[in-house]
Amino acid sequence: MKTTGVFVLLALAVLCLANADKENEVDCSEYRRLERGKPIYCERLYQPFCGSDGKTYNNKCSFCKAVL
Repeated sequence: MKTTGVFVLLALAVLCLANADKENEVDCSEYRRLERGKPIYCERLYQPFCGSDGKTYNNKCSFCKAVL
């Protein structure tokens, strides 16, 4: 019984760690350029977004524009 409990807790810990990496990824697919060479236009909406590069951007669109 104790072995089963330890196994279940270990399995939950592994699943939580696996999902933690996916939560940190930013999905920029909605901001992709429709044509090469065309700029990405972002709203002037101020919703501070901390980028994975350590910089703070005005919003998620501004971050995606910088990394794409």
